[in-house]
Amino acid sequence: MRNERAIICGEATDSGIPFQDVQPLRLRLWGRRNIALDINELSWPVLGDVPGPFTDLIEIATFVYCADQIVSRGGSGVDSLGADWRRRLFFRIPVRHPDLWRSTQVMDMLTSTLGFLSEDEYVFDFTPMREIPSGQRCLFSTEQHIEEVVLFSGGLDSLGGAIQEAVVDKRRIALVTHKATRKLERRHRHLQKLLAQHCKDAPLHIAVEINKRKNLGREFTQRTRSFLYMALAGTVAQMLGLSRIRFYENGIVSFNLPPTAQIVGAKATRTTHPQVLKGFAEILSAVADKRFAVENPFLWLTKADVVRLIAKAACTDLIKYTTSCTHTWEMTTLHPHCGVCSQCIDRRFAVLAAGVGDAEEAGPEAMYKVNLLVGERPALNVSTASDERQKGEPRTMVAAYVEMASEVARMSPVEFFSRFGEASRVLLHLDGSPESVGLRLFELHQRHARQVTKVVDDAIATHARAIRERTLPAGCLLRLVCDASAASGPGPIGPATVQAGGAAGSTATTSDYVFRRKGKAWEVRFAGGQDFILLPTKGAAYLHILLSNPRTAFPVTKLVFLVAKAPDQYPLGDAGEASDRDALAAYRAEYERLKDEMETARELGDEERQAKIRADMEFLADHIKRDTGLGGRLRRDSDDRDRVRKAFRARIRAVVQEIAQFDKRLAEHLKPPNLNCGWEPCYDPKERIEWET
Repeated sequence: MRNERAIICGEATDSGIPFQDVQPLRLRLWGRRNIALDINELSWPVLGDVPGPFTDLIEIATFVYCADQIVSRGGSGVDSLGADWRRRLFFRIPVRHPDLWRSTQVMDMLTSTLGFLSEDEYVFDFTPMREIPSGQRCLFSTEQHIEEVVLFSGGLDSLGGAIQEAVVDKRRIALVTHKATRKLERRHRHLQKLLAQHCKDAPLHIAVEINKRKNLGREFTQRTRSFLYMALAGTVAQMLGLSRIRFYENGIVSFNLPPTAQIVGAKATRTTHPQVLKGFAEILSAVADKRFAVENPFLWLTKADVVRLIAKAACTDLIKYTTSCTHTWEMTTLHPHCGVCSQCIDRRFAVLAAGVGDAEEAGPEAMYKVNLLVGERPALNVSTASDERQKGEPRTMVAAYVEMASEVARMSPVEFFSRFGEASRVLLHLDGSPESVGLRLFELHQRHARQVTKVVDDAIATHARAIRERTLPAGCLLRLVCDASAASGPGPIGPATVQAGGAAGSTATTSDYVFRRKGKAWEVRFAGGQDFILLPTKGAAYLHILLSNPRTAFPVTKLVFLVAKAPDQYPLGDAGEASDRDALAAYRAEYERLKDEMETARELGDEERQAKIRADMEFLADHIKRDTGLGGRLRRDSDDRDRVRKAFRARIRAVVQEIAQFDKRLAEHLKPPNLNCGWEPCYDPKERIEWET
């Protein structure tokens, strides 16, 4: 793994740490600190010291959360699934109760839960704390009996949870908030004040400020923030004599089935995934030495369902003061929401689907910097983007969102679970039979899909004249839906409509056969038909090489090698552990093939050919050494070629299935005998076709 970092916390030493070639990151909560942790700022009567194991838990969560923001995932790799996306993080943390944290059970809980939560690899080394600082004191009132502890981020779903508990069910609740920035403090306080006016008993609000030095910020995904929230809320619950905490997050976000293979980072977060909440419950149970529950009562609701719940409780006036946008650095008084991030898209669709989208008290469209339906969204790879991570997102994001909804709305249960393998994993972590839970999961996503598509359909009817006359911005959602070629009338939406600039679907070529780069994706046209865009996958990369070299047979291992050797030309969107194993097998097999070619080149005395083969072999040896960690030791594996061939065929089959969604004629064309996927794949069409590649 390329992206490795050691994090030394507090008083711990850096002797004997791994990754010596990289400067360790030092995080301090005391003395010359670069992290601030303030359990509470409220000047109410003191409940008491935070129990030692829970103080350890909060500090561990603080170190993990801050390191998550400091250690970059590779910048633009967030969008192209770069090699640095998954990190290997070593933490050395002083703790008050080393026996607890060193136990195999707790260590396994931490590493497995955090690993699934953030898609990183964690290694912990807990050392005894030499100088124990004075105990943290939680400053909150105990005058009222608290019945529930609820996580409160100030977002739409957490507001819905607070309303459900305090307004609808009339419970006495404690709201626990992590304050990462003071920028939202005023909005949160106003929101709390309004919420109290709707409740019989005003919620107890406990705010904890945890942040780092501003200049340390490198990474924006913040996948481990829910781990920090769990630690804070679990501590509060323990001190109140309770054994349950509640996250409130709609099920679509909790399950978070990625619409495309390259939707990663904050766009595919698992912060409240059932497997994560189950892991949180196990960690809290071990720390508290009693059974602890972590629940999400909104698991079977969509965000539109949550908005309807808020409206039904006569609390619509609170919605406009919630904050969902991830681009907080862009927030202004006039536009508190950017309108282009996934959270803004999700939120705006929800309020429109719930029928309160135009209500002033719910936060009208004017509060969004970019209008969801008719606002111009920057094109793919906009050269003027100020931040690399913003390039390519706006149109791709909204196109993938609506395309996924359109697909799911038409699916049967069998098609749904075939399309989303991640959904099957969820069934293992929910109560009930797999059949009943699976059907409920499918129905939830179909309800959400129908809510989204109805918003789009209603908007098309409202703006029919502007769509017909093409007076709407070329990059707006409705044009992306209805203007697949910006000149051929209405058509279905898909990633096909995301173009590199100008009108959606515009092109500078007159060729009837096109398969070429378009930003980080592929622009495709077959037999003069409608253009569409394929998102980056290995299958698309292999297909590009074959179409670019008709009637040329390639050893299957060479195809894999060519894609690996040109990451700029072939940015991929389907990386993963399985694909890494397949690539390693391909590297070994190609290395052995090149050895045979080298012998032939030597016999012929072809010095130029030998130099090229030698460079390729060095490239492969370097990758094998890096990926195996075995010092570059190569071995002949008779199963490698067969494994690579099977993986290659699966990639081609997957991309042809994706193509069939946009052009069934092309999908049929890319079958034998036109496309052979044996040991030496070859594209040899019956008729003479010149592809522009």
